Amino acid sequence: MTDIEGARSPKGGIVPGIQYLRGFAAILVVIWHVNWLVSLPPSYGESPFALAETGLFGVAIFFVISGFIITIVSFGPARSTRAEFFARRFVRIIPFMWVCVIGYNLLSMAGTARIDLLPGLRAMALWPIGELRPHVVWTLRHEFIFYILFALTMLRPRPLSYVLVAWFLAPLAWYAASRVLAWPELLQPESSGLALATVVGYGNIMMPNLQFGMGFALGLLWLKGHFLVQSRFPAAFLLTLVATILATALVGATLSEDNALRALWWTLFATIVVWLGIVSAEKSGALHSLGMLLGDASYSIYLTHAATAVVLIQISVRLHNPLPPALFVIAAVALSVVAGILIHWYVEQPLIACCRRLGRRRSIVAERRSIG
Repeated sequence: MTDIEGARSPKGGIVPGIQYLRGFAAILVVIWHVNWLVSLPPSYGESPFALAETGLFGVAIFFVISGFIITIVSFGPARSTRAEFFARRFVRIIPFMWVCVIGYNLLSMAGTARIDLLPGLRAMALWPIGELRPHVVWTLRHEFIFYILFALTMLRPRPLSYVLVAWFLAPLAWYAASRVLAWPELLQPESSGLALATVVGYGNIMMPNLQFGMGFALGLLWLKGHFLVQSRFPAAFLLTLVATILATALVGATLSEDNALRALWWTLFATIVVWLGIVSAEKSGALHSLGMLLGDASYSIYLTHAATAVVLIQISVRLHNPLPPALFVIAAVALSVVAGILIHWYVEQPLIACCRRLGRRRSIVAERRSIG
Protein backbone atom coordinates (compact mmCIF):
# COMPACT_ATOMS: atom_id res chain seq x y z
CA MET A 1 0.00 0.00 0.00
CA THR A 2 1.07 3.57 0.65
CA ASP A 3 4.79 4.10 0.95
CA ILE A 4 5.72 6.86 3.35
CA GLU A 5 9.49 7.11 3.26
CA GLY A 6 10.10 4.43 5.84
CA ALA A 7 9.36 4.58 9.52
CA ARG A 8 12.04 7.02 10.63
CA SER A 9 11.90 9.45 13.48
CA PRO A 10 13.03 13.09 13.13
CA LYS A 11 16.36 12.05 14.69
CA GLY A 12 16.89 9.41 12.02
CA GLY A 13 16.21 6.41 14.21
CA ILE A 14 13.94 3.73 12.85
CA VAL A 15 10.68 3.02 14.66
CA PRO A 16 10.75 -0.77 14.19
CA GLY A 17 7.21 -1.48 15.33
CA ILE A 18 5.79 0.90 12.73
CA GLN A 19 7.83 -0.74 10.02
CA TYR A 20 6.60 -4.18 11.05
CA LEU A 21 3.00 -2.98 11.08
CA ARG A 22 3.28 -1.75 7.51
CA GLY A 23 4.11 -5.30 6.46
CA PHE A 24 1.43 -6.89 8.63
CA ALA A 25 -1.22 -4.48 7.35
CA ALA A 26 -0.31 -5.26 3.74
CA ILE A 27 -0.57 -8.98 4.45
CA LEU A 28 -4.03 -8.49 6.00
CA VAL A 29 -5.16 -6.93 2.72
CA VAL A 30 -3.63 -9.77 0.71
CA ILE A 31 -5.35 -12.42 2.86
CA TRP A 32 -8.73 -10.75 2.52
CA HIS A 33 -8.48 -10.22 -1.25
CA VAL A 34 -7.30 -13.74 -2.04
CA ASN A 35 -9.97 -15.26 0.19
CA TRP A 36 -12.58 -13.18 -1.63
CA LEU A 37 -11.24 -13.78 -5.16
CA VAL A 38 -11.53 -17.57 -4.87
CA SER A 39 -15.27 -17.15 -4.27
CA LEU A 40 -15.69 -15.78 -7.78
CA PRO A 41 -16.11 -17.86 -10.93
CA PRO A 42 -14.25 -19.57 -12.48
CA SER A 43 -12.42 -20.27 -9.21
CA TYR A 44 -13.70 -22.35 -6.27
CA GLY A 45 -16.99 -20.47 -5.90
CA GLU A 46 -16.66 -20.06 -2.14
CA SER A 47 -14.41 -18.35 0.38
CA PRO A 48 -12.87 -20.91 2.75
CA PHE A 49 -12.42 -18.44 5.62
CA ALA A 50 -14.92 -16.05 7.22
CA LEU A 51 -12.75 -12.94 7.37
CA ALA A 52 -15.37 -10.18 7.55
CA GLU A 53 -13.59 -6.84 6.91
CA THR A 54 -10.01 -7.96 7.50
CA GLY A 55 -8.69 -6.08 4.50
CA LEU A 56 -10.32 -2.78 5.43
CA PHE A 57 -8.95 -2.99 8.95
CA GLY A 58 -5.47 -3.43 7.45
CA VAL A 59 -6.07 -0.26 5.46
CA ALA A 60 -7.17 1.55 8.64
CA ILE A 61 -3.81 0.64 10.22
CA PHE A 62 -2.05 2.03 7.16
CA PHE A 63 -3.94 5.31 7.36
CA VAL A 64 -3.06 5.82 11.04
CA ILE A 65 0.58 5.05 10.21
CA SER A 66 0.45 7.54 7.35
CA GLY A 67 -0.83 10.34 9.57
CA PHE A 68 1.90 9.58 12.12
CA ILE A 69 4.82 9.38 9.70
CA ILE A 70 3.82 12.37 7.57
CA THR A 71 3.65 14.47 10.74
CA ILE A 72 7.01 13.47 12.20
CA VAL A 73 8.97 13.70 8.93
CA SER A 74 7.44 17.07 8.02
CA PHE A 75 7.93 18.77 11.40
CA GLY A 76 11.28 17.29 12.37
CA PRO A 77 14.56 19.24 12.73
CA ALA A 78 14.63 19.81 8.95
CA ARG A 79 11.15 21.20 8.35
CA SER A 80 9.80 20.35 4.89
CA THR A 81 8.81 22.98 2.37
CA ARG A 82 5.78 22.26 0.23
CA ALA A 83 7.95 21.65 -2.81
CA GLU A 84 10.14 19.18 -0.93
CA PHE A 85 7.09 17.50 0.59
CA PHE A 86 5.38 16.88 -2.74
CA ALA A 87 8.62 15.95 -4.51
CA ARG A 88 9.29 13.20 -1.97
CA ARG A 89 5.69 11.98 -2.09
CA PHE A 90 5.79 11.88 -5.90
CA VAL A 91 9.07 9.98 -6.19
CA ARG A 92 8.18 7.41 -3.55
CA ILE A 93 4.63 6.73 -4.72
CA ILE A 94 3.75 7.74 -8.27
CA PRO A 95 6.32 6.20 -10.68
CA PHE A 96 6.03 2.71 -9.18
CA MET A 97 2.25 3.07 -8.99
CA TRP A 98 2.21 3.89 -12.71
CA VAL A 99 4.22 0.76 -13.47
CA CYS A 100 1.81 -1.36 -11.43
CA VAL A 101 -1.30 0.21 -12.94
CA ILE A 102 -0.03 -0.26 -16.49
CA GLY A 103 1.05 -3.84 -15.77
CA TYR A 104 -2.28 -4.74 -14.15
CA ASN A 105 -4.33 -3.32 -17.01
CA LEU A 106 -2.19 -4.99 -19.67
CA LEU A 107 -2.61 -8.28 -17.82
CA SER A 108 -6.36 -7.69 -17.62
CA MET A 109 -6.60 -6.96 -21.34
CA ALA A 110 -4.60 -10.08 -22.16
CA GLY A 111 -6.86 -12.23 -20.00
CA THR A 112 -10.23 -10.79 -21.06
CA ALA A 113 -9.47 -9.61 -24.61
CA ARG A 114 -11.31 -6.40 -23.70
CA ILE A 115 -9.97 -2.86 -23.56
CA ASP A 116 -11.35 -0.51 -20.90
CA LEU A 117 -8.89 2.34 -20.58
CA LEU A 118 -10.83 4.83 -18.49
CA PRO A 119 -10.54 3.09 -15.07
CA GLY A 120 -6.81 2.63 -15.66
CA LEU A 121 -6.35 6.28 -16.63
CA ARG A 122 -8.27 7.36 -13.52
CA ALA A 123 -5.96 5.20 -11.42
CA MET A 124 -2.89 6.73 -13.09
CA ALA A 125 -4.14 10.22 -12.23
CA LEU A 126 -5.53 9.26 -8.79
CA TRP A 127 -8.81 10.73 -10.02
CA PRO A 128 -11.01 11.42 -6.99
CA ILE A 129 -14.22 9.86 -8.32
CA GLY A 130 -15.14 6.93 -10.55
CA GLU A 131 -14.03 3.32 -10.94
CA LEU A 132 -10.31 2.62 -10.65
CA ARG A 133 -8.34 -0.30 -12.02
CA PRO A 134 -6.74 -1.78 -10.03
CA HIS A 135 -9.25 -0.95 -7.33
CA VAL A 136 -6.59 -0.96 -4.58
CA VAL A 137 -5.44 2.46 -5.80
CA TRP A 138 -8.44 3.99 -3.99
CA THR A 139 -6.34 4.13 -0.83
CA LEU A 140 -3.67 6.19 -2.56
CA ARG A 141 -6.37 8.56 -3.74
CA HIS A 142 -7.31 9.23 -0.13
CA GLU A 143 -3.65 9.48 0.82
CA PHE A 144 -3.11 12.29 -1.67
CA ILE A 145 -6.18 14.17 -0.50
CA PHE A 146 -4.61 14.05 2.98
CA TYR A 147 -1.21 15.14 1.63
CA ILE A 148 -2.69 18.12 -0.22
CA LEU A 149 -4.69 19.32 2.78
CA PHE A 150 -1.76 18.73 5.13
CA ALA A 151 0.58 20.76 2.93
CA LEU A 152 -1.90 23.60 2.44
CA THR A 153 -2.79 23.92 6.13
CA MET A 154 0.38 22.95 7.99
CA LEU A 155 3.38 23.67 5.76
CA ARG A 156 3.02 27.43 5.99
CA PRO A 157 4.43 30.16 8.27
CA ARG A 158 1.27 30.12 10.39
CA PRO A 159 -0.25 26.63 10.34
CA LEU A 160 -4.03 26.35 10.08
CA SER A 161 -4.30 23.32 12.33
CA TYR A 162 -7.97 23.98 13.08
CA VAL A 163 -8.80 23.52 9.39
CA LEU A 164 -7.03 20.17 9.27
CA VAL A 165 -8.70 19.05 12.50
CA ALA A 166 -12.08 20.02 11.04
CA TRP A 167 -11.31 17.79 8.04
CA PHE A 168 -10.33 14.93 10.34
CA LEU A 169 -13.74 15.17 12.05
CA ALA A 170 -15.75 15.95 8.91
CA PRO A 171 -16.90 12.33 8.29
CA LEU A 172 -18.81 12.28 11.58
CA ALA A 173 -20.60 15.52 10.71
CA TRP A 174 -21.22 14.25 7.16
CA TYR A 175 -22.73 11.01 8.44
CA ALA A 176 -24.83 12.79 11.06
CA ALA A 177 -26.17 15.18 8.39
CA SER A 178 -27.21 12.26 6.19
CA ARG A 179 -29.20 10.78 9.06
CA VAL A 180 -30.67 13.96 10.53
CA LEU A 181 -31.64 15.36 7.12
CA ALA A 182 -32.75 11.94 5.82
CA TRP A 183 -30.49 12.53 2.81
CA PRO A 184 -28.93 9.16 1.92
CA GLU A 185 -27.42 10.61 -1.26
CA LEU A 186 -24.83 12.31 0.95
CA LEU A 187 -23.28 8.87 1.46
CA GLN A 188 -24.13 7.42 -1.96
CA PRO A 189 -24.01 10.41 -4.29
CA GLU A 190 -25.21 10.28 -7.86
CA SER A 191 -24.00 13.63 -9.18
CA SER A 192 -20.30 14.22 -9.87
CA GLY A 193 -20.12 17.37 -7.75
CA LEU A 194 -21.60 15.73 -4.68
CA ALA A 195 -19.50 12.62 -5.28
CA LEU A 196 -16.34 14.72 -5.19
CA ALA A 197 -17.44 16.48 -2.02
CA THR A 198 -18.28 13.13 -0.41
CA VAL A 199 -14.88 11.63 -1.25
CA VAL A 200 -13.12 14.62 0.31
CA GLY A 201 -15.37 15.19 3.31
CA TYR A 202 -16.58 11.69 4.15
CA GLY A 203 -14.37 9.25 2.28
CA ASN A 204 -16.25 5.96 2.53
CA ILE A 205 -17.60 3.65 5.22
CA MET A 206 -14.11 3.58 6.76
CA MET A 207 -14.14 7.36 7.32
CA PRO A 208 -10.38 7.47 6.60
CA ASN A 209 -10.05 11.09 7.76
CA LEU A 210 -10.50 9.82 11.33
CA GLN A 211 -7.53 7.47 10.98
CA PHE A 212 -5.31 10.14 9.47
CA GLY A 213 -6.30 12.38 12.37
CA MET A 214 -5.35 9.83 15.02
CA GLY A 215 -2.00 9.29 13.32
CA PHE A 216 -1.50 13.07 13.25
CA ALA A 217 -2.22 13.23 16.99
CA LEU A 218 0.26 10.44 17.71
CA GLY A 219 2.84 12.27 15.59
CA LEU A 220 2.43 15.50 17.56
CA LEU A 221 2.83 13.59 20.82
CA TRP A 222 5.98 11.98 19.42
CA LEU A 223 7.47 15.32 18.41
CA LYS A 224 6.82 16.71 21.89
CA GLY A 225 8.48 13.71 23.50
CA HIS A 226 5.32 12.92 25.43
CA PHE A 227 5.62 10.02 27.86
CA LEU A 228 2.63 8.31 26.20
CA VAL A 229 4.71 7.59 23.10
CA GLN A 230 8.04 6.77 24.70
CA SER A 231 9.48 3.29 24.25
CA ARG A 232 8.44 0.97 27.07
CA PHE A 233 7.87 -2.53 25.66
CA PRO A 234 10.39 -5.05 24.27
CA ALA A 235 9.82 -7.68 21.56
CA ALA A 236 8.18 -5.31 19.07
CA PHE A 237 7.77 -7.93 16.36
CA LEU A 238 5.80 -10.40 18.48
CA LEU A 239 3.90 -7.66 20.28
CA THR A 240 2.73 -5.93 17.12
CA LEU A 241 1.98 -9.24 15.38
CA VAL A 242 -0.18 -10.49 18.25
CA ALA A 243 -1.87 -7.10 18.62
CA THR A 244 -2.66 -7.01 14.90
CA ILE A 245 -4.16 -10.51 14.95
CA LEU A 246 -6.22 -9.90 18.08
CA ALA A 247 -7.48 -6.50 16.96
CA THR A 248 -8.40 -7.87 13.52
CA ALA A 249 -10.31 -10.76 15.10
CA LEU A 250 -12.12 -8.46 17.52
CA VAL A 251 -13.06 -5.95 14.86
CA GLY A 252 -14.32 -8.73 12.59
CA ALA A 253 -16.38 -10.33 15.35
CA THR A 254 -18.06 -7.10 16.42
CA LEU A 255 -19.04 -5.47 13.14
CA SER A 256 -21.80 -2.90 13.51
CA GLU A 257 -24.51 -2.18 10.98
CA ASP A 258 -24.04 1.49 11.80
CA ASN A 259 -21.23 2.82 9.59
CA ALA A 260 -20.25 5.52 12.08
CA LEU A 261 -19.84 3.05 14.94
CA ARG A 262 -17.95 0.70 12.64
CA ALA A 263 -15.55 3.43 11.55
CA LEU A 264 -14.99 4.54 15.14
CA TRP A 265 -14.30 0.93 16.13
CA TRP A 266 -11.80 0.49 13.29
CA THR A 267 -10.12 3.77 14.16
CA LEU A 268 -9.87 2.97 17.87
CA PHE A 269 -8.25 -0.42 17.41
CA ALA A 270 -6.01 0.69 14.54
CA THR A 271 -4.76 3.52 16.77
CA ILE A 272 -4.08 1.14 19.65
CA VAL A 273 -2.12 -1.18 17.37
CA VAL A 274 -0.06 1.68 15.91
CA TRP A 275 0.57 3.08 19.41
CA LEU A 276 1.97 -0.30 20.43
CA GLY A 277 4.22 -0.16 17.37
CA ILE A 278 5.51 3.25 18.42
CA VAL A 279 6.24 2.36 22.06
CA SER A 280 7.87 -1.04 21.48
CA ALA A 281 11.49 -1.81 20.62
CA GLU A 282 13.25 -4.76 19.02
CA LYS A 283 16.79 -6.11 19.12
CA SER A 284 18.64 -7.10 15.97
CA GLY A 285 17.93 -10.62 14.85
CA ALA A 286 15.92 -12.75 12.45
CA LEU A 287 12.52 -11.37 13.48
CA HIS A 288 13.74 -7.79 13.18
CA SER A 289 15.16 -8.48 9.72
CA LEU A 290 11.93 -10.15 8.61
CA GLY A 291 9.81 -7.30 9.96
CA MET A 292 11.94 -4.67 8.26
CA LEU A 293 11.81 -6.58 4.98
CA LEU A 294 8.02 -6.84 5.09
CA GLY A 295 7.74 -3.15 5.97
CA ASP A 296 10.08 -2.09 3.17
CA ALA A 297 8.19 -4.23 0.65
CA SER A 298 4.70 -3.39 1.94
CA TYR A 299 3.91 -0.90 -0.84
CA SER A 300 4.96 -3.37 -3.51
CA ILE A 301 3.06 -6.21 -1.83
CA TYR A 302 -0.07 -4.08 -1.66
CA LEU A 303 0.00 -2.87 -5.26
CA THR A 304 0.97 -6.16 -6.92
CA HIS A 305 -0.82 -8.84 -4.91
CA ALA A 306 -4.09 -8.67 -6.86
CA ALA A 307 -2.36 -9.36 -10.18
CA THR A 308 -0.33 -12.20 -8.67
CA ALA A 309 -3.44 -13.74 -7.10
CA VAL A 310 -5.41 -13.55 -10.36
CA VAL A 311 -2.59 -15.30 -12.25
CA LEU A 312 -2.41 -18.04 -9.62
CA ILE A 313 -6.18 -18.50 -9.74
CA GLN A 314 -6.11 -18.85 -13.53
CA ILE A 315 -3.35 -21.44 -13.30
CA SER A 316 -5.32 -23.33 -10.65
CA VAL A 317 -8.49 -23.25 -12.77
CA ARG A 318 -6.65 -24.68 -15.78
CA LEU A 319 -5.36 -27.47 -13.55
CA HIS A 320 -8.95 -28.08 -12.31
CA ASN A 321 -8.24 -26.64 -8.85
CA PRO A 322 -6.07 -29.47 -7.50
CA LEU A 323 -5.73 -27.98 -4.00
CA PRO A 324 -8.45 -27.66 -1.36
CA PRO A 325 -9.66 -24.04 -1.27
CA ALA A 326 -8.19 -23.30 2.18
CA LEU A 327 -4.78 -24.63 1.18
CA PHE A 328 -4.89 -22.71 -2.09
CA VAL A 329 -5.64 -19.46 -0.26
CA ILE A 330 -2.70 -20.00 2.10
CA ALA A 331 -0.35 -20.82 -0.80
CA ALA A 332 -1.58 -17.90 -2.91
CA VAL A 333 -1.12 -15.46 -0.04
CA ALA A 334 2.42 -16.68 0.58
CA LEU A 335 3.34 -16.51 -3.12
CA SER A 336 1.76 -13.05 -3.48
CA VAL A 337 3.87 -11.77 -0.59
CA VAL A 338 7.03 -13.32 -2.02
CA ALA A 339 6.26 -11.86 -5.46
CA GLY A 340 5.76 -8.45 -3.87
CA ILE A 341 9.15 -8.67 -2.14
CA LEU A 342 10.88 -9.65 -5.38
CA ILE A 343 9.20 -6.79 -7.26
CA HIS A 344 10.25 -4.45 -4.46
CA TRP A 345 13.89 -5.51 -4.87
CA TYR A 346 14.11 -5.60 -8.64
CA VAL A 347 11.58 -2.97 -9.78
CA GLU A 348 10.50 -0.58 -7.02
CA GLN A 349 13.90 0.13 -5.45
CA PRO A 350 15.78 0.63 -8.76
CA LEU A 351 12.96 2.83 -10.08
CA ILE A 352 12.98 5.07 -7.00
CA ALA A 353 16.78 5.30 -7.10
CA CYS A 354 16.63 6.29 -10.78
CA CYS A 355 14.02 8.98 -10.11
CA ARG A 356 16.09 10.39 -7.28
CA ARG A 357 19.20 10.57 -9.47
CA LEU A 358 17.23 12.41 -12.13
CA GLY A 359 15.91 14.81 -9.49
CA ARG A 360 19.41 15.53 -8.19
CA ARG A 361 20.72 16.12 -11.70
CA ARG A 362 17.96 18.59 -12.45
CA SER A 363 18.64 20.39 -9.17
CA ILE A 364 22.34 20.65 -10.01
CA VAL A 365 21.61 21.92 -13.53
CA ALA A 366 19.13 24.49 -12.21
CA GLU A 367 21.61 25.64 -9.57
CA ARG A 368 24.40 26.04 -12.15
CA ARG A 369 22.11 28.02 -14.42
CA SER A 370 21.12 30.33 -11.58
CA ILE A 371 24.80 30.89 -10.69
CA GLY A 372 25.74 31.44 -14.30
